Parts: sequence; C-alpha cells; structure tokens
Amino acid sequence: HIARTIFRKTHYYPISSLINTEDTMKLYGTTTSPYARIARVVVFEKHLQNNIEFIWIKTRIPNDPFLSINPSGRVPFLLLSNGLGLEDTPAIVDYLDALQKPYLFLHTMDRKNWEYRRLESTAKAMLDGLAVWVREVRRPNDEQSPTIIDHELRRAERLSSFFNDLTSNPVFSEEMNLAQLYLFAALDLERRIPEFQWRTKNIELSKWFDQFNLRKSVKASLAPQPV
Repeated sequence: HIARTIFRKTHYYPISSLINTEDTMKLYGTTTSPYARIARVVVFEKHLQNNIEFIWIKTRIPNDPFLSINPSGRVPFLLLSNGLGLEDTPAIVDYLDALQKPYLFLHTMDRKNWEYRRLESTAKAMLDGLAVWVREVRRPNDEQSPTIIDHELRRAERLSSFFNDLTSNPVFSEEMNLAQLYLFAALDLERRIPEFQWRTKNIELSKWFDQFNLRKSVKASLAPQPV
C-alpha cells in the first residue's frame, strides 16, 4: 500500500478525504495545451466525464479571474468540489486514477521501476522541448529566436529516432501509462508545427502513434476548435 497525500498550507489531507465521485469537478485547460489534453484522455479512459466539467480558458491574460483560482495560471488545473485544487499533470493523473477502480496508471507508484521512470522522463523531456518550440513560433517573427527553434528541432529529431526503436518495449506496447501519453502528446504537436516532420524517418513510431490515436479516450479528448 502506498500512502498518498495532498499538501495544502501546513496540513496534509489524506487522498481518501478529498475523493467524492458523486461531486462535479472542474478541469481547466486551453484548447491547445498538450498537458491539458493528457488530463482529458485520462478523464475519458477512467469514464469520469460525467463528474468533470471542462472549462476552456486562455492563459497569460493580466487580471484573469482564473488567477484567483490558480495563482500560477498554469493548466491543466483540477478544481475539486471542496475548493481545493490540483495542478501539474502527473498529480492530476494520479488523482483521477485514484477516484475509482480499476487503477490504470500504476507505474508512477513504483518509484524504483527505473526502466519505466527513465522512459517516462525522456518522453516528458520531448514534450517539454516541443512546447518550448510551439511557444517560440507563436511570437512575432522579429521576436523569435532561431537558436532556440533550431535547438528544439534537433532535440525533437533525436528523440523521435530514439522512440522509433522502442515501440515494442512493454512501456509503450502494453497498458496505457503516463509515458505513452507524454509521447503521444509530443508527436501530436505536428499539427501545430509544420516543420516537425518526424514521420518520414520513423515508420514504427508513426504506426504506434496512429494506433494510439484510434483509442476512444484519445478521440474524445480532442478540444473544440478555437473560434
């Protein structure tokens, strides 16, 4: 048994005291955040969509009312019915998984599963780097850094090749886990970065992505198109 608690101020709240599957929670996210997409996949994978309301916002807006709910302004953010909130994708995934059995995302509970942890960390590094690339190309042309863009392009190319050789690894070929979600969300950014041409040289990875993309929870997690 692994005890899990959520910290707020100077008190620890056992996770059992925060869980009420009868209450409606609010999951804040943007229509473009890959991290919020991950959280939504888990909502549908766990069949929690009737208990969670998706709130679509825009971030980095001064005096946004969302900042009074989550001072960091980051998404995804899960607002519980008791007023407490959770941010950070792994924490939200663990919390959603704990809401009802069967537990699906057990890999992160075993902190000594080094094979899993190394691959999860590398998949997250790929997603984080691509997120930097996305933010950079969203800037006006005269504010973009060619050095940053080239750095993230090369990182993405290396990691695409790295994961192309790992699609048959149990971490990526068996039950859904956070490592798979990080990798999928990273590759899916091809929709926002036309220069991210990872498929050409990575046939096995392309097959893996297309198969993962067929999952009902993944399809359901697509955000509405921005107006």
